[in-house]
Amino acid sequence: MTSQEKAEQFAGKAPPLNQAERDAINALFPAYIFRRSCTNEIWTTCCRKHMVVTDEDMMVTTPERNFPAVMWSPHQREQKNRWDDAPKSTTQCPLCGKMVIVKELRYSGGRDNLSRYRRAVVLRWYRGALWARAYDCGKHYSKDKGYSLTGGPNTKLVGVYRFKPGLVEATTRYWWDYPFSSIERQDGPLVKGHWNIHGPFNANADYGVGYDVIGLEEVQKSPFRYCMAEEAEHKFSKFLEYLTACCFYPRQIEMLMKAGMSDVVQDLVERGVKHATVINWDEPSPAKSFKVSRQDMKAFLDTNRNIEIMELHKRLKGRIPMDECAGWLADGLYVKGTFQAAKKWNLAPEKLVRYLAGQVGCAQYGGMSSMRSVLQHWEDYLTAAEAMGYQLHREDVLLPKSLGAAHDSATAKHQNKMERERKKAQAEKDRLAALAYEERRVKLEKKYGFAMDGYLIRVPAGKNEILDEGRKLQHCVSGYADRHMNGTVTILFMREAKKPGVPWLTIEMDGNKLRQIHGFKNEGLYTAKGRFAPDPREVYREFLDTWLDWLKKGSRRDKDGRPVLPRKRKGAA
Repeated sequence: MTSQEKAEQFAGKAPPLNQAERDAINALFPAYIFRRSCTNEIWTTCCRKHMVVTDEDMMVTTPERNFPAVMWSPHQREQKNRWDDAPKSTTQCPLCGKMVIVKELRYSGGRDNLSRYRRAVVLRWYRGALWARAYDCGKHYSKDKGYSLTGGPNTKLVGVYRFKPGLVEATTRYWWDYPFSSIERQDGPLVKGHWNIHGPFNANADYGVGYDVIGLEEVQKSPFRYCMAEEAEHKFSKFLEYLTACCFYPRQIEMLMKAGMSDVVQDLVERGVKHATVINWDEPSPAKSFKVSRQDMKAFLDTNRNIEIMELHKRLKGRIPMDECAGWLADGLYVKGTFQAAKKWNLAPEKLVRYLAGQVGCAQYGGMSSMRSVLQHWEDYLTAAEAMGYQLHREDVLLPKSLGAAHDSATAKHQNKMERERKKAQAEKDRLAALAYEERRVKLEKKYGFAMDGYLIRVPAGKNEILDEGRKLQHCVSGYADRHMNGTVTILFMREAKKPGVPWLTIEMDGNKLRQIHGFKNEGLYTAKGRFAPDPREVYREFLDTWLDWLKKGSRRDKDGRPVLPRKRKGAA
């Protein structure tokens, strides 16, 4: 027999749905009363009945049988698609008393948008085992597809589970029309954080997540009657995994749930976390399970019963009382980070924890409002102190009396040191850039250097001269300094020959093309009357045109290095 055949045979052993279970599934869906006013007919989906409302019925106006309210209630429009929530119920069904949504058939059209889907897990104590059957369920009211207004929900069995003490068996479908694939078994306690048994809707999750549980009372007939299934169904999203855990740890789960420690059970059920360093799952007794004295157990139960309190108490070798551990956690203690820091700096964990607790809420340093933030401040202080060469082997330096003041002092010194190092590195970078630029400057001067009629063009001596040019002329050439130095752009100075060192006009070149030339404040602002100052291109056109023409002819020079001006063509003005 193949695994698929075994799975199909196993699924066939599950109890079929009885009428009570079908009614319970039907109750999961929004309840409608469909009305045809012209014939006084109503169809109820809650109790699944059809009747003609007579004049005698209309005379009945008790809260339990109020036919006038049904017949006179306005039609409630449905949402635009089937995934939206149904409208709120406004009227009580006169036949069964359930709150319903009233819909007039002549307004509902073909009712194509009236399709709803739910997921349900139905429990039943059957033949010495607790069975769970998972169903994809749907209700449809479309006229064109021939669905009955009073018909029951369509159900498709997608998963079968059998729970016995020490054994869980399950088989599921991958999709609606697929066969059952194989049987999964869990025949031992949880190992390495992994359950063999999983929920039935993981693979075919086309209608959302979660499911409703029907038949919780059946758990009371099983060996798991003390596991508080009713409470678990409300708290846990993975109820079938919860029942799986009950098969192997029934007394432990009962103990934890009754002790108000459902979060520990939730960790086990949903994440496979056993907190094995704290809990011995082979012991049902609380004191033995947690491996603490009765006094410590009582002290723990007097706290908010967070498992982290017990974990911290144990990590501190039981030297710190439970209530003090609880207080530290309430103050935001980051247990993992604190213990790592204590190990790194060779400190006793409880000593470091007490130190952090004593620094919380310092009036002068509002950033230390929790033990976690204090830990961050302390680690920031140590980073700066270590960089500054503080004697951290001394406890008074490692754990300063005023952490806030020590933190601010050390970080300020560290920042100043880094700023000095940055400036030193930048100065060295600028020096190397200046050396590399010198060779380029000579080439630029040979190409662009020019003098005529009391004006000259020269190349900046370096970055600082460009920066000085930008400050004195109050324009943006300073932003071009680094790009000029690395050859991305070319910046030149136009000066009066009598004052070669005085900033006057600044030029940006693209090869032999003059891109822009500007003087003080870029010749001022534009106003209704024009420029504040004239455009240098117009004022010095003769000089600039001669220079640019010389550039285009190859920047020729005589034997003494003076520019050789191009000859003017005959007939030129």
